[in-house]
Amino acid sequence: MMTIDDIRTMIDQQGVMPNFTEHATKGTVKRGTDGDADYEIFVGWDIAKANQCDSMWGIFNTNLIQFIRDQKYSPEELDDIDSYIQLADSHWDWLSKSCAHSSDEYEWFYLYADGKPQAACMIYHPKKSVIHEEDIFYIEYIAVAPWNRKNPMQERELVGLGKVMIQFVVNYATKTLGLHLGFSLHSVPTATGFYESLGMLSFEQNDKDELKFYEMPSQVADQYLEAS
Repeated sequence: MMTIDDIRTMIDQQGVMPNFTEHATKGTVKRGTDGDADYEIFVGWDIAKANQCDSMWGIFNTNLIQFIRDQKYSPEELDDIDSYIQLADSHWDWLSKSCAHSSDEYEWFYLYADGKPQAACMIYHPKKSVIHEEDIFYIEYIAVAPWNRKNPMQERELVGLGKVMIQFVVNYATKTLGLHLGFSLHSVPTATGFYESLGMLSFEQNDKDELKFYEMPSQVADQYLEAS
């Protein structure tokens, strides 16, 4: 039986490339410095895309951690960096997750710009809402590339990708999967402010340890729904 390391080696040695023949949507997002960037969102299970996330994002996180160590920041400066830096999901292995979640109840989404994976998302469906009796979807994992997050090493390359991905997935889930408007997720501590800013509601009875449970009501999710 092949291990994840075996699969990763196979991808690298055989030069398995992501499938970019069909894209789901195109658009533009703001750069962190100036100007706009064109992006494409791709739908579908793809181990090569997952492997690119692990490789490129992992290299950046390693360099970021080394940069912070080399700066010899004061304890106060480190506390400040710790208050905004987001590394809670740096251990996520997207290839491993991809291999473990390839069945029909899971959907995969990758956002690419500048030739790199800029964000990734995987949802589970159907999921019962805690607000009503309809079926919605549940975001198992969502993340933007670490170079698109506030960090002390460099300016963010692209901004607003989390909202872009959520808007696309909301539309895909309602119009393609036929699910009720709305979704739920568990948030890492550093991302709770982001989800609360989107209008998501917290339900403490569904929390998992330090992961807070949120659901977006239909009337809030409606703002993300594009006209057909």
